[in-house]
Amino acid sequence: MKSFALLAALGLGLALSAPARAVDIHQPDVQSFIDHMVETYHYPRKNLDRLLAKTEISDKLIDALNHPAEAKPWYEYRAIFVRPARIKAGRLFIEHQGKALGAAQKAYGVPPEIIAALVGMESFYGEHEGSHSALEALVTFSFGYPRRAKFFRSELAAYLILCRDNGFDPTQLKSSYAGALGAGQFMPSSYRHYAVDADGNGSDLFGSWNDIAASIANYLVKHGWRRNQPVAAPAALPEDLDPSTLLDRQLTAHTLHQHGVAFEAPVPATAPVRLIRVELPHEQYRYWVGLPNFLVLMTYNRSPLYALAATQLAAALETAPEAESAANARPADPR
Repeated sequence: MKSFALLAALGLGLALSAPARAVDIHQPDVQSFIDHMVETYHYPRKNLDRLLAKTEISDKLIDALNHPAEAKPWYEYRAIFVRPARIKAGRLFIEHQGKALGAAQKAYGVPPEIIAALVGMESFYGEHEGSHSALEALVTFSFGYPRRAKFFRSELAAYLILCRDNGFDPTQLKSSYAGALGAGQFMPSSYRHYAVDADGNGSDLFGSWNDIAASIANYLVKHGWRRNQPVAAPAALPEDLDPSTLLDRQLTAHTLHQHGVAFEAPVPATAPVRLIRVELPHEQYRYWVGLPNFLVLMTYNRSPLYALAATQLAAALETAPEAESAANARPADPR
């Protein structure tokens, strides 16, 4: 599951009237997809022909996928998500949805602040779930974006089956610019595989906070979330260490310690970790060690910047406002 809601979260949603071109249902890749859906899922061919023929490929959506927010330097990226308005809204969200978040924590061991941070980054706590046609987005990248066509065709197939199994009209659901659905911005395959019915009336990732919270927690646990374990720790490097061979690779805590990388975290020597360098203003850098739970957050969105921003937003949501005010009285730390 990857998170594709960032442009919407930034207020950079793309107009639905974006330049588009019609899908040619007779081209080989489209026909191959239709054959697969008919043979594997017994999807009516006529229905697929009619549905795809009415759907367009949007060049504006392709441009959005080619320019993700994660391309920004850390200090700009962090400022988007770990900011006062999002923190304030997140604390209200936790207050209002405490029952659902608490139930998810009890069942799965994922802290409410982590769930809230992901919802806060993905959809501003459910306020911005996406304004694009999910069908158009998935069709656009399935047949108009060869570099990732295989992935998106599998998501398009999952979307069509999801709609069929749940009675959704595939032409009506809204999504992020890349087809992510609901407040947690689940891609269709993740919706199908990890959605939880927490209140006994069918899993609803659009309107039920019980289901949304439980489903996000379930997703994280299924990807290896470790209960009561930290997510990331600041790191100090020896002055004579060239970190280039260590950066952005899955290593072990022991390997980093062997190279003189100092960090404090209660993880075993064999724990998988990742050394991350983030850019501060004026060409300065800071280092972090992503711990096993950090690697789990990177399955939600593969960018380490995303995982670190989620970690820091969660920490801010957990901090009492009075403590934050005292901290703000000290010199600012760009982190």
